[in-house]
Amino acid sequence: MTEEASYQSIHSTNSIYESEEIQPHIEKPTTKSTSLVPSSSIHQQQRVFAPLNTPLYRRRQTLTILVWWLFPWICLYISLVCLRSNNPYIFYGTLAYITWMALFRNFTRRGGLRQQWLRRLAWWKWFAEYFPIHLHKTCDLPPDRSYIFGCHPHGIISIGAFGNFATEATDFEHKFPGINLRLLTLSSNFRFPFYDLYLSMMGLCESSKESCNYILKQGNGNSLVLVLGGAKEALDARPSHEYILTLKNRKGFVKIGLA
Repeated sequence: MTEEASYQSIHSTNSIYESEEIQPHIEKPTTKSTSLVPSSSIHQQQRVFAPLNTPLYRRRQTLTILVWWLFPWICLYISLVCLRSNNPYIFYGTLAYITWMALFRNFTRRGGLRQQWLRRLAWWKWFAEYFPIHLHKTCDLPPDRSYIFGCHPHGIISIGAFGNFATEATDFEHKFPGINLRLLTLSSNFRFPFYDLYLSMMGLCESSKESCNYILKQGNGNSLVLVLGGAKEALDARPSHEYILTLKNRKGFVKIGLA
């Protein structure tokens, strides 16, 4: 009995050693969760206001974009306040201006009221630096002729076209001397009281056949910029490596150029 008991104990001990050698060491699963999104991105998504250590120049650029975005609504608010004014001079003056704007105004189709001092303000430098917006010159343009420039893509609100061709933020007048440029936009953008004057002073005009012909007939150097895809192309503005150019039923500028 003693030998048999000792044999069983030795055999059971060896089987334990064998099971430990055969079976690898398995760690117990943990409940630690991981995220594929970097922690810095999570903090940026949760951040609502700009941090206190944001540089002053960056705050200045942001303020420029905010004012530019709100400016048409500010003009509309001012016109409504003037129409509700108890001062008869302000009320009737504003009413007369709106009536003239709706019935008799034609400078938006006649080259606008372009003012270089307004286009050269440092304010627009801050505007361009926010994104940033750059203008890369690849060749010289002789000023002894007129040009029709096509701009693409449209984007959501054509900020690139505005920064390059409606301001001097990217130094267009020195890169292409002698080219008197007009940026064309929808006529609906000129329906805000007071805002139409601002756009015209920035060098914007209505996008129409009459407007194009008038600008091109003013002599050498008078040129225009068209955002070819128009508002329809704005619907294709999305983060992508592909750019969709909308040209169907938008070839009138070719006929004007050949005329």
